[in-house]
Amino acid sequence: MPITHAEFVDRFGSAILAGNAAIFVGAGLSRAAGFPDWGGLLAPLQERCGIPPHSDLPLVAEYIEQDVANGGRGALEDHILKIITATAPTPTRAHLDMQKLPVKEIWTTNYDTLLEHSIPDAVVIAGEDEIHSIASRRKAIIKMHGSIGLDNTWQQPPVVTRSDYERYEVDHPRTWTVLRSSYMSRSLLFLGFSFTDPNIEILLRLARTLGTATGDRHVAIMKPPTDPSDLRLYELRAADLEASGVTICQIDDHNEIPTLLAALVLRTRPPQVFVAGSANLPNPTPEEEDEVVGSWCAAVATQLADETAWTIASLGGRAGWCVSRDTARLRRDEETYEPDSLVIHFRGKNQPPVTLEERVGTSIYSDLEREQLVAAVLDQSRALLAICGGSKTAEEIEWAAHRRVAVIPIAGSGGAAERYWNDHRSDPPDIGSRPTDPRTWELLASPDPTTAARAAKRLLLQAMYEGDGTKLKRNVGAGS
Repeated sequence: MPITHAEFVDRFGSAILAGNAAIFVGAGLSRAAGFPDWGGLLAPLQERCGIPPHSDLPLVAEYIEQDVANGGRGALEDHILKIITATAPTPTRAHLDMQKLPVKEIWTTNYDTLLEHSIPDAVVIAGEDEIHSIASRRKAIIKMHGSIGLDNTWQQPPVVTRSDYERYEVDHPRTWTVLRSSYMSRSLLFLGFSFTDPNIEILLRLARTLGTATGDRHVAIMKPPTDPSDLRLYELRAADLEASGVTICQIDDHNEIPTLLAALVLRTRPPQVFVAGSANLPNPTPEEEDEVVGSWCAAVATQLADETAWTIASLGGRAGWCVSRDTARLRRDEETYEPDSLVIHFRGKNQPPVTLEERVGTSIYSDLEREQLVAAVLDQSRALLAICGGSKTAEEIEWAAHRRVAVIPIAGSGGAAERYWNDHRSDPPDIGSRPTDPRTWELLASPDPTTAARAAKRLLLQAMYEGDGTKLKRNVGAGS
C-alpha cells in the first residue's frame, strides 16, 4: 500500500536526521532538466542499424555495439557523449534541494554532470579505484554506470549494453559490494525511476535478494501510467516491489518531486521559528508599539516557553523582540533559560550596536543587506510567525512563502498578518506536509490573544513535524 506524502516526508526525514539515509537518482531527474530518455538517446543509432522497436533498451544497445559497420562500441559511446554534452547541465530545483539535504551518499546511474554542478563540494566517485573515497567526510556522488567529466569527455565508460548489465557485479565488484552494504544498512530513497526504465533492474535485484533483511525502510517515488491499459501491470510491479521491502510513495505528476524534496529540506532543518512583525505605526515609540502588539507577543511567548528545543529567531523588530523577551522571562522563572535558543539578528548599518532594554538571548550582527539577511534566517527556519506588521513584514511573509517556509499569521493582531490570513482563508496552505485544519486557521483571527496564540502553537507543532495542527500537547497551557 503506497504511503502518503506526509508519511514519506516524516519517515525519510527521520532517517536523514538519524544520519542513516542515502539517495539513488535515476534518469527521470535528468529528463526534467532537458536530457533525453533512454529511447531518445539510442533512437538515431537504432534506426541506422536497422534494429526494430524493442522494449529491452540495453539489448538494443547490445545490437548497436555488435553492428560494427553501422555502429560499434566506439560509435555508441561517441554518440551518447555528443547527445549529452549538447545539453547545458542546468540543475533543476530538485537537484539544488538535494544539495541542502544532510545526506552523505548520492548514488546515480546517470552519465551527466547535473549532480556535480548542484553539489560542487562533493567528492565524485566514478570508478572501482575511487570507491574507497566514500569513507571521507565529504558528501559523495557515486556514478555507478559511467561518468562524463566536467571536461565533456568520458571519465568512466558507460554501462549501456545488455552484457554490461549482466557482467556488472563481475566487472565492478567493489562498487556493487558497497551498494549492497548501503542497501542493508541505510534507508534509500529511489528518485527518478519508473518501471519502464532499464535501471529499475538494479532496484528489483537489490529488493529481491536483500528485501527480507531490510524490512520496509526504503522508499521509491513512482508515478502510475496515464494509459488505463498499463495500470494493471504497474499495480502488479508495485506490489512486487513492496513485497520485497520497498515502500512506494505515489505521485500524479513528476512536478511533485521538487515539492517533496523541498518538504524534506524543511523537515531536516533545525526546529527554528522566525518571528516577524511590528505595530504598523509611523515612527512609533516602543511604548506605542507595545500598546498594539504587546498582548499578542505575551500570549505567543506563553505558548513558546515550553518549547526549549526550538530556536526563536528575529531581526530585532518590536514583535520579535517582545516575544523573545517575554519567553526569556518565563524561562528564567522556570530555570529553563538558554540564551542560544533566542537569537536576535541585527544589521550593522555602520552604526553603533543597538542597546537592548534587557539582556535577552544571543545577538548576532551582520553586514548583509536586509533581504539577504532575511533570506539567510528563513533558510534556517521551518516557520515564520507574523504578528501585525506593515510593508516590511508583508515582504518577509512573501519571501518565506516563496521558500516554502510555513507562514503562520496571528490574524487577530491585524496588519500584514491579517491580510495574508485573509488571502488564504478559503484554502489554507499546507503546513508540515499536511493539510491545515480550517478550524484552526479560523482561530488565528480570534480577537482574544490567548485563543489566537494557541491556534498558532498547534500550527507551529505541525510545522515542526510534532503534531497535526488539531490539538496541543498536553503540557502546553491551561486546559490543553
